[in-house]
Amino acid sequence: MKVTQLFKIYWPDNGGGIAKVMENIAECLTDCTNEIIVCQDSRYKKGTNDNYKGVAVRRCRQIADVLSTPFSLQFLVDVKKRTKDSDIVIYHFPYPMADLAVLFGMYSGKLVVWWHCDFEKYKKWIPVYDPLVKHTLKKADRILVSSKRNIKNSKVLLPYRKKCSVIPFCVSKEYLDRGMAHVSDAHVKKGQVSILFIGRLVWYKGCDVLLRAFAMMKQKNCRLVLVGGGPLEEKLKALAASLNLENVEFTGMVSEEEKIRRIEACDFLVLPSVSKAEAFAVVQIEAMAFGKPVINTALPSGVPCVSVDKVTGTTVMPGNIRELAKAMEELVEDEKLRRKYGANAVKKVHKEYTRKVMEIRLREVFLKLLEE
Repeated sequence: MKVTQLFKIYWPDNGGGIAKVMENIAECLTDCTNEIIVCQDSRYKKGTNDNYKGVAVRRCRQIADVLSTPFSLQFLVDVKKRTKDSDIVIYHFPYPMADLAVLFGMYSGKLVVWWHCDFEKYKKWIPVYDPLVKHTLKKADRILVSSKRNIKNSKVLLPYRKKCSVIPFCVSKEYLDRGMAHVSDAHVKKGQVSILFIGRLVWYKGCDVLLRAFAMMKQKNCRLVLVGGGPLEEKLKALAASLNLENVEFTGMVSEEEKIRRIEACDFLVLPSVSKAEAFAVVQIEAMAFGKPVINTALPSGVPCVSVDKVTGTTVMPGNIRELAKAMEELVEDEKLRRKYGANAVKKVHKEYTRKVMEIRLREVFLKLLEE
């Protein structure tokens, strides 16, 4: 079986949660032929072929970047040429160039659309993009989502719900192994409590809410670390300065090893997202694998199903600064509660979010498609 994945970016040029899912899919299907087709970083003038962690990656030449969308005619040509012998083509939505490839019939094989999120950021473009999306969903042989809530709360997906299958994401074996070792060696920490955020510094992550909530906290025996880069980095640094926040660190982009070290060193993770553009957040299960509680938000997506309120952490209303400050205050002050939530988090990850569980579900869907 040959599986080809389509999206706009991939490691090491750029990544994030979707790139991590693409990597996990390839790791689940090591006995298959895997290829990934994405756009080349704009600083390069030519398309390239390379191999990233044993997976063939075709990086297409990018002409321009419009509204965070790499525009590439070569992408369309390469989809047509390189999927000729594909059995399964996975389009990681949203990326309009892939929708154009579907519109023009430039792919071969069964079309699987992995619906990562709605496209609510650019609302004024919905009348233009919506017909293209509906055509893609109509052509799709199967639509994958990470949570039932992503179907229930999407007006776009509801008409196609019979095509949908739920496959939650997984945490890599490295996180599981190192997480278990960390939990076994864990001991009561003394000194400052470390609060961690990991993610792209973009609008829907709610980092401005996080900084304002941190400033509101009465408990000062803690520090906030924001891991990740993005277009809002300078604005957020300016906001932290205007709030006179001293115990805040912006690390920028870090390596995977440094990211793991930051998770090991933290006491709990905060995911303050304000939009259902955050559909799952793989970073939740990565932190949970290390026995770290998670504070997330009650979004109409899969986010609050991953880390469950009063079980593996705390769930607050999106954008509610006061409520977020109170939740962080509680975890900073109550070490026993952190341990309780952390123990539950480890159990949940090993039950629901391992690569083996994801692989079983993927193969079941793909084999059924090929039989049809």
